Amino acid sequence: MATRGLIFDLGMTLVGADTIRWVPGAKTALQQLGADHVRLGVISNTGNLSRTELQSRLPADFDWNVFDHTLVLLSSEVGVEKPSLDIFRLAIDRAGVPAAQCLYCSEDLLETLAAQRAGMAAARMGAPSRGDLRKLVQTLRDLSGLS
Repeated sequence: MATRGLIFDLGMTLVGADTIRWVPGAKTALQQLGADHVRLGVISNTGNLSRTELQSRLPADFDWNVFDHTLVLLSSEVGVEKPSLDIFRLAIDRAGVPAAQCLYCSEDLLETLAAQRAGMAAARMGAPSRGDLRKLVQTLRDLSGLS
């Protein structure tokens, strides 16, 4: 079944621990996935930070417009945090497709297990020093999972 929604964790998956630098390959991967017309999203635990406060802590070229606005679930905005199944179910609902057509990507084992329990596919990424999201894009293309 084709992937219709690709939802990323933010910290340590798209941006590093300091949050001001991209994880290797992340920006390029988002561009490639966008070119493949994949709906992109983010699920992130943001404490009590507003989106504006969060933006100031991200890379200067981080652009929320890359993501489908309905698939950006910040815990400070939706009132639920990972690894609660509720946040993953909300993402599935907002994607408007069967759960199996949603892929969640994170470096966190517990989060990937929660996403799977909610019915999503999940990809556990390597730590930023070892991972490269461009490999994920190529793997999805090789598996013909993108449409």
